[in-house]
Amino acid sequence: MRLLSSILIVICFTFILFISGCGKKEEEVKTDQKESKNKTETQSQNNTQSQSNTLSQSNTSTSETAKLWNQIEKINESMGKGINSGKSGHLEEPVAEIISMIKKIPAAAGNLEPASLQTIISKTNELRKSGEMLDKYHHANQTSELKEEYSKFTLTLNEIKNVLPK
Repeated sequence: MRLLSSILIVICFTFILFISGCGKKEEEVKTDQKESKNKTETQSQNNTQSQSNTLSQSNTSTSETAKLWNQIEKINESMGKGINSGKSGHLEEPVAEIISMIKKIPAAAGNLEPASLQTIISKTNELRKSGEMLDKYHHANQTSELKEEYSKFTLTLNEIKNVLPK
């Protein structure tokens, strides 16, 4: 009887191990397949994203530069309207704001050529000097000189714009 009970226990134990072992292996195989499939999909998505990131970096930098430049042009137009109408306020603030935005352009534009970067720096210095003259002529009520200096200021802005990536 003991022998029969021992054999029955061994058979039950083997049967339980066999069933539980098969279940684990099947689940492990399915899990491994899912993980492998997920890794493949993730790698594919990463490759696609890195390719699109490379393309979008230039588009993003161009759009960031365009946004900054649109703001610069709006400030300059507003300043020009004030100068031409004879009702311009302090010109230090809009000039300083324009210069501040121009300083952000190299970072927004990404990989600018060294010559372009040097041009932007030198033209920004010209804008600063021109801005000082604008404010001087404004406070001295020298309207014709103010308008002439504003033309130079706008010309320098356009020279900077021509250096930027399109």
